[in-house]
Amino acid sequence: MLRRIACLGFLLLLLAPSVRGQSTAPSATTALVGPTVLNPADSTVIEDATIVMNGPTITALGPSDEINVPSEATVRALPDKYVIPGLIDGHVHFFQSGGLYTRPDILDLRSKRPYSTELRRIKQRLPDTFRRYLRSGVTGVVDVGGPMWNLQVRARADTTAMAPSVVTAGPLISSVSRPRLDTGDPPILKITSPQAARAEVQEQVEAGVDLIKIWYITTGGSPADYRPVVEATVDEAHAANKRVAVHATELETARAAIEAGADILVHSVFNKPVDDTFVQLLQENDVLYIPTLMVQERYRETFAQQLDLTLPEHRIGQKDVIRSLTELRTLPDSLVPRGLRQRIASAPSLPADTTALRNLKRLHDAGVAIAAGTDAGNIGTPHGPALFREFALMQAAGLTPREILTTATAGGARLMDRSDDLGQLEAGRQADLVVLNKNPLNDITHTRSIHRVVKRGRIFAPDSLVPRTPEEVVLQAHNAYNTHDATAFLDAFAPNLKVYEHPNTLVTTGLDTIAAQYRPLLENATTLHSQFHYHTTVGNTVMAHESIYGLPDRDRPLSQVFLYQVTNGAIDRAWILQK
Repeated sequence: MLRRIACLGFLLLLLAPSVRGQSTAPSATTALVGPTVLNPADSTVIEDATIVMNGPTITALGPSDEINVPSEATVRALPDKYVIPGLIDGHVHFFQSGGLYTRPDILDLRSKRPYSTELRRIKQRLPDTFRRYLRSGVTGVVDVGGPMWNLQVRARADTTAMAPSVVTAGPLISSVSRPRLDTGDPPILKITSPQAARAEVQEQVEAGVDLIKIWYITTGGSPADYRPVVEATVDEAHAANKRVAVHATELETARAAIEAGADILVHSVFNKPVDDTFVQLLQENDVLYIPTLMVQERYRETFAQQLDLTLPEHRIGQKDVIRSLTELRTLPDSLVPRGLRQRIASAPSLPADTTALRNLKRLHDAGVAIAAGTDAGNIGTPHGPALFREFALMQAAGLTPREILTTATAGGARLMDRSDDLGQLEAGRQADLVVLNKNPLNDITHTRSIHRVVKRGRIFAPDSLVPRTPEEVVLQAHNAYNTHDATAFLDAFAPNLKVYEHPNTLVTTGLDTIAAQYRPLLENATTLHSQFHYHTTVGNTVMAHESIYGLPDRDRPLSQVFLYQVTNGAIDRAWILQK
């Protein structure tokens, strides 16, 4: 009861007038005429197709010469486009931001930013987080564990037009405690007995969770030590018709979880190659496997300050979250553990961890059901566009574009327990789909070429979900500079860029000139870092005061004030006001 009361303040925020009363579906009939429709799960390809949607439902779909378009329908011609089912990220955590300050149990920076402040910001920007998922083509997500206010996140998504569908678990039933994450509504509960586990399952089921989650951690012990609690949790959940998802990243722990009856493994086996017995165990028990290949990579990159974000992450990710990931380099030594400071200073090359990739390939080839998931919200894994990096790693594991898309459509729908209305495109299903400019079956990166996103029949242009505002563009350039990403940095500038010394002395013209200067600087940088002291936006201009550290052949930081003009989503004019 106390945990539910702790959610009340957030519930009142959810019910504020600014977020109430939003319709979740249009009433008009719309026809999408001319695209190629792709159903990855069964390899169906329909060229010159027509999709008729009435409200939130697909009412007809097939070759255009076989579909009657109602006379009252709004027709949208989409020749040379490709339509896929809406993507599903099968592993996210809404109580985490993806930023540097979101896991004080792993990296304790509460003296820099109190954890209560971090949570308040996360809750305040939930509508923005929802929109960034849709902007990435992600129309459904599964939150696999967090505070009880996860249920209010689901409720808010259900009543918000610009939001993905949300399935959620409650607090993790865990073998270990995480007191630094407990502000009165803990996301992780240390449960030490089968009786306590059954009581917790009953409380979560009564509250309305979709899944039960176990955090099966065996540091310094054996999987057998906690197995009675796992078995009791699974038994009680199944009695209530709830599936059980388990965090078990070591082979023997994962094996014990499946033997105890778990339905879903929410991570790869990371520590060693899976064996024949384990593969057979997953096959026989019809277990769903979520690889989450990128999350460990991003922790390593952030802690070594070698973050390698994709261009969509720079463009679509929340800019303040991404900015925080580069702050380890500038925090006082007293806040940063010595080991991390040494890793940053030595700037080691980060070897790829291929065990999880090989395990994914083996399990997929054996017919084990796979659902794509990112573990978004963890440090370095931003909400929304992270799925594009996960796709790249799945491809590196050996999956084809069609196989990858199947895991993020039909696989995700099975994880959400909505295989009857999500994951494929056909009449009678929910109208969640993504319209692409390029064929994703030819190249998985074409999933980034989003023309429109359709959620429950509502059609959204990308810029209506996450506008390319002047502040978004300038902060993209700033973050890309600090992650030494020349491509993402230059992406923020227009081809006709002109740079002046105030008031009107032209010093540089053309994107190519800027590229010749900045690409080698950023690609060879190790300690280069820009710090904004302030920035303010007026109309389509942004003024920023920054200090740049680590410039070659310069002992002191460079302090300067810039004025940036943004036109049509790119910086086309810049003035150096002060050096």
